[in-house]
Amino acid sequence: MCLLIVLAGIDPDWPVIVASNRDEERARGAAPPGLFVGTQHRMLSPRDRRAGGTWLAVSERRLFAGLTNLSASPRRAGARTRGALPHLALDAADVAEAVALVREELARAVYDGFQLVLSSGTDTRLLEHEDGRLTEHRLVGGALVVSNQHRIGELVLPGLEATCAPGLTLDERLAMLAALLLDEGERSGHRILKRGGEYGTVSSSLIALPAADVRRLVWRYAAGSPDAAPYREYGNLARRLVED
Repeated sequence: MCLLIVLAGIDPDWPVIVASNRDEERARGAAPPGLFVGTQHRMLSPRDRRAGGTWLAVSERRLFAGLTNLSASPRRAGARTRGALPHLALDAADVAEAVALVREELARAVYDGFQLVLSSGTDTRLLEHEDGRLTEHRLVGGALVVSNQHRIGELVLPGLEATCAPGLTLDERLAMLAALLLDEGERSGHRILKRGGEYGTVSSSLIALPAADVRRLVWRYAAGSPDAAPYREYGNLARRLVED
């Protein structure tokens, strides 16, 4: 499954903390996090080499966008790539404007089913789109888990609550989240990590958005299954978000 975990507002120094595995055809290439320049704002995101979109993005406004498909949702004729939506949303100044941009886009174009999480840490929303209908969930903070097979509240991850405990360092939280991403079903009953075969876990991300200077961004990206590929730090690229 494509899994997205978002911890919002649990750490005042790091208001948005993210852990995510991407599952895809292994032959479908992707580029690691790099600069994307929108009409109004700059972003960092990995890029799908086939369709050109993304599944994760952060902006210089310290906003986060994360996307999962809805695998059970029927395909629609003429649908655009959903990977364009995180970039579209983060070309906004805040989460409310991001939601408005997505609504405008869905009113003029066809998209297959998706879940899009948008967060500043203080404002977190989940947009659930299926069969042309959009549902908006406003979240008060804490841990949010969705996947391409699970909607909000449907997937329980043993050990997730501990990642929200007060007093933990960022490295401790990220290490605990990284361990959750390695579950092959023994703990949760669901294959969060898929090894082998032509389809499986092709990349993994651990992200922490700082409360102030975006140049402190942490983005650890594994360009492969995280049990085999090491996480490399791409947060240093955040300086490009604020360069003139």
